[in-house]
Amino acid sequence: MATTKTMEGTAAVSEIRSQILALRQESSCMRCGGLMVRDFCTDLLTGASTLDCATSRCVQCGDVVDPVIRWNRHLQQVAVAVREMRTSKPALQGQVSVQQQS
Repeated sequence: MATTKTMEGTAAVSEIRSQILALRQESSCMRCGGLMVRDFCTDLLTGASTLDCATSRCVQCGDVVDPVIRWNRHLQQVAVAVREMRTSKPALQGQVSVQQQS
């Protein structure tokens, strides 16, 4: 009975640690590593029904990140990864394996 509670406690602690690490990654600025705080911006140009947009703002450097900026950065990272895969693929195909014949 005691080992079951200990194992459940360990799983709960590891879950809490993973949540803290995820929160720490979300709350650190990609530019300078500073603290990101939640903020709201008002978008007057789109004419959407909701004008407020949830954003994050860096306390240290002032970088503002909203969902559109996050999406565009994600697309840029994907494009870089695809470009690297395409450039490394021909180099791998050009290599010829050498086998020793007996």
